[in-house]
Amino acid sequence: MSSILPEFFDKQAPTFTSCLSIPVEGAISIERPDLAQASTAHAVNGQSSTSDSKRAPRKSKTDALQALQHHAQASNSPQDDLPDNMHDDAGVRVRLRDGPPISVKSTLNMSSVKTPKQRTPPSRPRERPFGLSDCPTFRPTPEQFKDPMAYIKSISENARTYGMCKIVPPLGWDMPFVTDTELFRFKTRLQRLNSIEASSRAKVNFLEQLYRFHKQQGNPRVSVPTINHKPLDLWLLRKEVIKMGGYEVVTKGKKWADLGRLLGYGGVPGLSTQLRNSYTRVILPYEHFCERVRSSPNMAYNKPRDPQLKTHVNIQSSSKQNGADDSPPSSPLTATSSPLSEPPDESDLKDMKSETKTRRSTRQTSPERQGTSRPDTHNARTRSGSNDHKAELQCEVCQKKDRGEEMLLCDGCDCGFHMFCLDPPLASIPKGQWFCHICLFGTGGDFGFDEGEEHSLSSFQARDLEFRKLWFQSHAPDNDGSHVTSNASGSKSGADPAVNRFGDVVVTETDVEHEFWRLVQSSTETVEVEYGADVHSTTHGSGMPTLETHPLNPYSKDPWNLNNIPILPDSLLRFIKSDISGMTVPWTYVGMVFSTFCWHNEDHYTYSINYMHWGETKTWYSVPGSDAAKFEAAIRKEAPDLFEAQPDLLFQLVTLMNPQRLKDAGVDVYACNQRAGEFVITFPKAYHAGFNHGFNFNEAVNFALPDWLPLGLECVRRYQEHRKLPVFSHDELLITITQQSQTIKTAMWLNKSLTEMMDREMKARATARELALTEVLEESDRTEEQYQCHICKVFCYLSQITCKCTSQVVCINHVDELCECSQTSKTFRKRFSDSELKEIHTKVAERASIPTQWRQKLGKLLMESARPPLRSLRALLTEGDRISYPLVELHSLRKCVGRASEWVAAANSFTTRKTVRRGRRVRVRGSASESSIGTLAEEAAERPDRGLADVYTLLREVEDLGFDCDEISTLQSLAREVEEIKAKAKTLLETMTSVRERDAYIQECDHLITYASTLNVHVDEIVEVEKIVMREQLLKELEVQSGDDTLNLADIRDYVLRGRACNLSSENKHMSRLESRLRAGEGWEVRAKELLGKPQRTLEELEAFSKAHEGIPVDPALLDRLSSARSRAVEYEKQATAWLLAPQVAPDRPRVQDVVKMVQRAEKDFNIPVIKDLKRTVEFAVDLETRCENVMKHRYVHPPTEDPDVFKTFLNWREYAERHLQIFTMPNFDRFDRQLTTHYRWMESLPWYCRQHRAAHGKSVLDDVVESTRPEDDLPPNDEYFTCICTTPVRPPAPGTVSDAVQCDHCFARFHGVCAANGGSCPFCDHQHWNGTLHKERSWHFCYLPTILLHAPDVTKGYSEDWKQLEIIVHRMDRLSSVIGQFLSFASQPTNQRQEYIPQVRHYMRKLYKIQFAVSPNPEVSFGLDLAGLHRILAGQPAPVRLKKRRRPKFIFGQDNDKDWADGTRCICRGRTAYLLRYPAVECEHCKAKYHAGCVFFPLEAGVQDRFMCPLCCLRKNKTYTYSEVRVKHVENQDPSVYVNTKEMLETFSKDIIYTHLDPPVQQTLFVELIRFTPGQPETSASNEW
Repeated sequence: MSSILPEFFDKQAPTFTSCLSIPVEGAISIERPDLAQASTAHAVNGQSSTSDSKRAPRKSKTDALQALQHHAQASNSPQDDLPDNMHDDAGVRVRLRDGPPISVKSTLNMSSVKTPKQRTPPSRPRERPFGLSDCPTFRPTPEQFKDPMAYIKSISENARTYGMCKIVPPLGWDMPFVTDTELFRFKTRLQRLNSIEASSRAKVNFLEQLYRFHKQQGNPRVSVPTINHKPLDLWLLRKEVIKMGGYEVVTKGKKWADLGRLLGYGGVPGLSTQLRNSYTRVILPYEHFCERVRSSPNMAYNKPRDPQLKTHVNIQSSSKQNGADDSPPSSPLTATSSPLSEPPDESDLKDMKSETKTRRSTRQTSPERQGTSRPDTHNARTRSGSNDHKAELQCEVCQKKDRGEEMLLCDGCDCGFHMFCLDPPLASIPKGQWFCHICLFGTGGDFGFDEGEEHSLSSFQARDLEFRKLWFQSHAPDNDGSHVTSNASGSKSGADPAVNRFGDVVVTETDVEHEFWRLVQSSTETVEVEYGADVHSTTHGSGMPTLETHPLNPYSKDPWNLNNIPILPDSLLRFIKSDISGMTVPWTYVGMVFSTFCWHNEDHYTYSINYMHWGETKTWYSVPGSDAAKFEAAIRKEAPDLFEAQPDLLFQLVTLMNPQRLKDAGVDVYACNQRAGEFVITFPKAYHAGFNHGFNFNEAVNFALPDWLPLGLECVRRYQEHRKLPVFSHDELLITITQQSQTIKTAMWLNKSLTEMMDREMKARATARELALTEVLEESDRTEEQYQCHICKVFCYLSQITCKCTSQVVCINHVDELCECSQTSKTFRKRFSDSELKEIHTKVAERASIPTQWRQKLGKLLMESARPPLRSLRALLTEGDRISYPLVELHSLRKCVGRASEWVAAANSFTTRKTVRRGRRVRVRGSASESSIGTLAEEAAERPDRGLADVYTLLREVEDLGFDCDEISTLQSLAREVEEIKAKAKTLLETMTSVRERDAYIQECDHLITYASTLNVHVDEIVEVEKIVMREQLLKELEVQSGDDTLNLADIRDYVLRGRACNLSSENKHMSRLESRLRAGEGWEVRAKELLGKPQRTLEELEAFSKAHEGIPVDPALLDRLSSARSRAVEYEKQATAWLLAPQVAPDRPRVQDVVKMVQRAEKDFNIPVIKDLKRTVEFAVDLETRCENVMKHRYVHPPTEDPDVFKTFLNWREYAERHLQIFTMPNFDRFDRQLTTHYRWMESLPWYCRQHRAAHGKSVLDDVVESTRPEDDLPPNDEYFTCICTTPVRPPAPGTVSDAVQCDHCFARFHGVCAANGGSCPFCDHQHWNGTLHKERSWHFCYLPTILLHAPDVTKGYSEDWKQLEIIVHRMDRLSSVIGQFLSFASQPTNQRQEYIPQVRHYMRKLYKIQFAVSPNPEVSFGLDLAGLHRILAGQPAPVRLKKRRRPKFIFGQDNDKDWADGTRCICRGRTAYLLRYPAVECEHCKAKYHAGCVFFPLEAGVQDRFMCPLCCLRKNKTYTYSEVRVKHVENQDPSVYVNTKEMLETFSKDIIYTHLDPPVQQTLFVELIRFTPGQPETSASNEW
């Protein structure tokens, strides 16, 4: 009873909350028209103009809503009146958020949404609302996941009973999200939750109609009855009265009291009377009016009318005709419906007209949005008040145009009605708006979803998140909060995906579901949310990669990619010739909390697949297709008025119904929660609905499997009944399948549907021929619009009725409604001829019948005989293998034929005769025992291993297999033959013969054995007969060989084996002697094998063993091996002895490698002492060869433990080799020896080689050269006292001392006394020091040294220190020679011979004087002599006047004197702040000093540093420091406002410090302390240096 009570009995004030009250950056608002403009959206029969993008609430609708609100706010007064003027909203507006718009980024942060990678198992939810059960969830393995269609088929039988299922992909499958979140924008649709539920909307429509009726009857203030201080629910009262049979039945049956109790009123005095009076006063007049309109002939509008007049019929027909010219008739699917579970986005459909077909253009308009808009009127209009209609209006009742002053104009359709023609008639013009009976009954038919705002993903996320947070914080759910929670966006790794937290509020999926249904059923809380639905992937881009956008992405080819699902091999939609957006091309959906998709099933009852890329949960509800009729009956019963006004209401996707009410009606309802990375599959004909828990992104598409075909046809018939536009032609699809797939598999499931199509089409053609229509055959396809029935909207692909008077076509059922022309003038247009259709059907039927025909053949064969021929079974199996269709019986047949074939093969193994190869064994003298053993083994192998019992077993087995073949009789004959042989053998074994008859007996036995050997059956008696024959033969041979002692071990063993095989007794004299000799021979064989098996054998052992076999049968092969081994050992010993005792210089000395190989071979098998001696010698030779090779290839590393002089080590090698290793040929040592000899000859060519010490003394030469050739010393020292030939300045003596210095009279150079005594003259001026007159220890010329360097042998270059010294000397002297040569070349020009070059000349002469030997490129020139001549020239010139150059001042700052800190810095902080130690540092690229980055304000970025010049270098170079201001403070000036102006000092070359006054710093500033200052030289001044 409580479920019947309306919720608006609560005292809570009605409120209206819209998510649009949350401003967000990036959301583009669409201006809403005001109420006056919005009222023009009302249209005829509840239809609105397709041009209006927004719909404002109707005046009467808001009045009805406020009446509901008035019920909820009812006071204790006995009655409240329905108000005349009400607010235009559903209640008091609740503004969720004030302030500036929420700022968002241009791109969506994917870490802020729940993604498939965060696949954490959700917590166990509480019991689902309404006690619903979940649909099954499937988790395929990676192998099962490879084929989507096959997997869906495998689960279909189970999942179909639920209407839907959920599929969780296996781990590792990670479909990428490729949508550009910055460019992706979409428009939304507004949804008011409590207006979607069927009973709520039916209630509002009824109250609106009731309100309009009473107002138009002159009762503008009809009171709403109250009972027991509660407002009466008029809609519920009427519904229950109708359910009980109507007003008369309730009154006569006195059921008003029962009705009151049903409505929740108990114990109220006079309840029956109050209810009856309320019904009679308010509801009954309206019901009578409705009945009169339906039954009144005057109020009907099917009478003939003037086609030029504006009437209801003409308005409707003209709109249809105009619509047919511009676009196809509207689809009952409507613009607010969706094939994929969610409502569409109408704004996007306009962009799709020129691109991919959108549901065959069926979604561009909507029944609830078609019609003609009208201007708003606030008062009823008459003809006199509207001159625009004088020429065209007539009364809709009497069809007359007179008495225009008494004609009312309907505010809904603008049609005219005489006031006196109405029933009941009106005495006066009603105030306010007036609607005719047709518009009145159509009230509420324009319901739909208004357009929202345009969003980016980030702006939509921000609005959803803010709305969820504010809503649930103000409507906190009642739970214990004991959940693992995530943040508001659900992005926390490892968090429960089923739970969110908003501050301290914990919200579970179950909480959201409860809240959603509470808001849907609430009459006091109106909540408005946005939904971005049916966003076309063709224009906005799919969230999955495609071959066009991401060809290299492997997921673009993945079969579970929704762009590929419709065109997979098993999907029938791939046969549709063009893309259908939303059906074969995916649509995307962007949801927010509470956004919903209403009850619907898919277009054409197809399958659908929906994938969630990321985001919050989406809850689904489903009704299986088997309960679709129950569902439709239940929802019609819930709101019959809605269906009476809109029979196609379920096609419009604007209606919800509480699952509890569906369950109460006996409908099975299931649910599931879809999360990120999961698929939801809906099955054909299944109704489904659902809602979103928050911001998410889904993508969906349709597909069809073969089992869908009957349901698809059923849906087409339903569309035809409701005159709903189909999305594609079902017949064309069938024809296309026959053209593109000719497999038996296709024919099997297609044949039934094709047969139905053929029968239907042939009946249509028969009807057309009865009407004598003109038949035309067209062999090319037309566009779908050109073969669509104008009346029922069905696609007439195979045939249509046309006429020349119109471009419209109709099906055969509506031939009379096409036009008024005669039947003979109409044309019956066919796409295929009758024969073509029959041929198509015949081919498919033939292919479909192939499996059946095969089964019939199999059945016939099995019925004809209980033991069918194997040949026939094999032929049938081969035929079945050629049929490309799975035959269930084929497996059993294959198994049967296989088993029969195995039996035949086994039988053939018995029945096949063998070739007789048996003959008497004759021993050949000297034959090997192995051949004898092999012969016996071959005979045993050739002997059959299966006997007569096996034959009988096989014959018994075939009795159970149930087939017939020739091999059976053959095997039976073989059994009889073996039985005969067995009997003869037994007779021979039992017969005792005399010696005289022995030969005949043996011959008879031999004949029997020969015959039995041709059979593949083992007979034990034949084996015994063979032994008798073998024994007889063996005894004869032994008699012949009795005195032969030359038999070898193989012969002895052969005789013994044969004797044992034929059971010859050991007591036989021959057998006893053979076994004795066999034991002796085998003993010798064992010892021989042991010796040969030893790793090393001595020569003595081999000699001794070769003499120990006299009188013993031996194995010739073993004896040969022993003799060969002995011969090899003797040869090795002889060769080794010859090499060791050979003369030192023999002409045929062996190579070391050959000796090593011989030693290795000998040691492998033998232990010979002389070989060991040779091995030790050759190992020394190998080691020496290796060392010599390493030396020659410069790989030798001299051990530190040996003599430091490596060449002494080399000489030791040579000495050892000459003494001990001359018996070998050693090429590496020979080359090394030659190199060593050449080295010592090269050493003797060095100028500083000492023959007395047999060594080169080049160290002193190298030291002097290195000291005199330093590149940094090429310029003379800047010291006026540096005049001596040595490198020490001649300074004035200290006071009181006498100097020993002397001075040259020519050049005035001063020399130390010691230096002047060496030669007795000025080395700068006297040429005798340079021309060789004065003797010097180093009297050679430099030009010969490079030649000596180049001619050194390789061993010298690699290991000689003398060569390395010479190399340094040559390279350094070559550079000095080049420098001096360039200088002399320059100074040889008279213009360049200036006295200022004297220090440079003297500097070069000091270097050459110290080196001593002559330096120049050739022996004819001496740079020392040339420099001396140049010096005399320059020293004789007068002293020049030198001009001083300008010089900048130099600064010494405090940091220059500081020492490096512990972390290697020399920073501005000067190490005075302890916490800066180890602070990140930066290095100056000029002075290489390190500074703390924070101290110098240098921004350190992650991993990247800009080029940095420190503040001190910037001051010195007069550059601006980039990162802060730098001020210099002089230590001698303590004025805090006075600083050093380094910039001006550097620019003016100042000799003095320049100060400047500065204000206190206002930005980042560094302070540097100036310690010392070197004055600059501002201008040129002349002075005499001499």
